[in-house]
Amino acid sequence: MVDQIEIRMLGRLWVRRANGALVPSSHWAAGKTTDLLRLLAVQADQPVSSETLVAALWPDVTKEKGMASLRTATAHIRAALGKNSIERHLGDLQLCGAWVDVGAYRLLALEVEGAARAGDLARSVAMAKESEALYVDDFRAHDDSSGWARTIRDHLIDRRKTVLATAAESATRLGWIRDAIELATVAVALDPCFERAHRTLMQAYAAIGETDSAVRTYQRFSRNLKASLGAAPSAQTRALHQQILAPVESPAPDKKLVGREREVRALVAALEAAADGDGSDVVCLVGPPGSGREALLRAAVDRLAHASLRPVRPATASRRGPTPARVTHDGRTDVAVKGPVDTRPERAHAELREMLASIDPQAGRVLVALTSGVTARLLAADPDARYRVTTVQSGPLDESDLRLLSRVILTGPPTPHLIATLRSVTDDLAGRAVAQLRAWMAAGQIISTPRGLDVVSESGFGSVMAAGATFRLLTEHLDPKDLEICQVLAVIDQDATPSTVMDVVGHDRRTALRRSEIEDRMDHLADRGFLRLSDQGYQFRDHAVRDAFELWLRPSVRARIQRRLAGGGLEDERVPAGTWSVPRALVDRRAPVRGRRAADRL
Repeated sequence: MVDQIEIRMLGRLWVRRANGALVPSSHWAAGKTTDLLRLLAVQADQPVSSETLVAALWPDVTKEKGMASLRTATAHIRAALGKNSIERHLGDLQLCGAWVDVGAYRLLALEVEGAARAGDLARSVAMAKESEALYVDDFRAHDDSSGWARTIRDHLIDRRKTVLATAAESATRLGWIRDAIELATVAVALDPCFERAHRTLMQAYAAIGETDSAVRTYQRFSRNLKASLGAAPSAQTRALHQQILAPVESPAPDKKLVGREREVRALVAALEAAADGDGSDVVCLVGPPGSGREALLRAAVDRLAHASLRPVRPATASRRGPTPARVTHDGRTDVAVKGPVDTRPERAHAELREMLASIDPQAGRVLVALTSGVTARLLAADPDARYRVTTVQSGPLDESDLRLLSRVILTGPPTPHLIATLRSVTDDLAGRAVAQLRAWMAAGQIISTPRGLDVVSESGFGSVMAAGATFRLLTEHLDPKDLEICQVLAVIDQDATPSTVMDVVGHDRRTALRRSEIEDRMDHLADRGFLRLSDQGYQFRDHAVRDAFELWLRPSVRARIQRRLAGGGLEDERVPAGTWSVPRALVDRRAPVRGRRAADRL
């Protein structure tokens, strides 16, 4: 299959022919040839005048000699990439059929800003992270101090600053504070006088209670601005600083119920049946503390016509003895709630009996007790009860409701890892899940990844931004064949053997790797600490580095790897659309890892 030419200039120069072969650096005999390629690639699929190219690359020679040098350099590029790679139009030159990282970065930058303007804040953050994976380093040229190279480099740096600031603001509005801090921090490092990014960084630190960090950010920015420009922060930034020093109390978070439709309908039916009775009936809404009983009750009462939810007023002591509990009401749809009553069942039962004994059972109202199932059974078994007792269970959430709840609170889709972590610490109870999700957000532990929102943990789930230094080291210094293996492992995203990788690269003209060589290279990557090794195979030690590799891949290459992983007679286990995970059967059917050095460590 004939592919596009691939040219990467953000960082190390990478040039790949349309047949998939990497052009070795030794092929470029003259630095001017690579600079001509860079100039044409920056304007890929757009004609560039020969005069402009000569003036940029050979400014100190005669026009005739400059044109001759241009023809020679053009011939070298055509020899490397194919005779049709550069076309001539009335004296202009045009690079054709090429994917260029600079062009892809510019398009992503437009998407970041467009998504933010449209209110699609999550997409704005996601596109910014994808653009950061492409931006391995600043644009470089052979003649790096030339005016044209500085112009391109400065333009891209300015675009990057704007992209980072826009995405940081979007992340702040979403409550993804860790992402906001990381995005804004990179923007601030690029320009110590960039007020917009400093302001967002201050807001993000303040949002997670790190007031000292927010104040230090303001002070550092003030010093930099005065030293560089002799200016002071704007009124808007000064006002934010004062607000951080004297914060106002934030409004209580919305407690609207999410999901749990079956339980809501059951409770509505019980409340309606109780309201149709002759007197005061009792509905016991039972479940463990943290199961979301209060939210469930509010949601059910909201569906009752003309219903009002009122707490039972506590009794007050007087000289003549205790005053009975009071329930005010103005109609048969009044719902009076008592609880939560989660003491020992015998004690809770006694407390509820005392409250019920003080209320006229003929007053016509619904009484709801938030308590345990044991207490409800004791209440229903009272031999002298003057009320009927109905029990409705508020139980654990199923996975779909837990996922929906997470999506609403986090304002984005959760990853399987986040859901698994949430279930392990909340026992699938709605109230605990809400509290835990909000605690993660308040602490800045929620991050966005290519697979959805995740929680920072000690298990290697981190941010693409935080992995930037390691990722740059890999892309700048690893052998191209090592990078091919890393790309495949990034798409697989689970333990994989050399045979699994061989299935992908062994039939690809882009590489010429043998299985034994793949084993050696994967062992080498593990020895250097980039991969971890288990009895199931190899995987990235740092999930954030894996994410960066996935985002760095050209979309067409990523899709090609996915198709190969999903093929091989496993049509019934194809990868679902929108995900990049390899079917587990593809890994499980492989033999155990047998790398020469790997075997010694198993």
